[in-house]
Amino acid sequence: MYELKTVSLKSSARVAGFLAVVVYVIFAIISLATGTTAFGTGAVSLVIGIVLFGIIGAVVGAVVAWAYNFSSKRWGGFHLDFRLLEDAEPAEKKEKEAPPAAS
Repeated sequence: MYELKTVSLKSSARVAGFLAVVVYVIFAIISLATGTTAFGTGAVSLVIGIVLFGIIGAVVGAVVAWAYNFSSKRWGGFHLDFRLLEDAEPAEKKEKEAPPAAS
């Protein structure tokens, strides 16, 4: 059994900011394709949104990491149970080789 004690604020902010930008770009592409944008039209709205969502995502990621670190110091962190698989053979290959089930 392992316990996750702390989460790096910097890495959490970086990952959350990146994910927020990816989500924004997906929605921006859909929005530009349908002609409904929040900031106007074209590349300006895309750039403004990318910057805003990157900043907001990074701030939210850092706050969540800080909150986790704060609570894990007082009440303990996530308890994680890892197990080592006996063979590293992919499950898909095993399914292909398995005989068909009789009905």
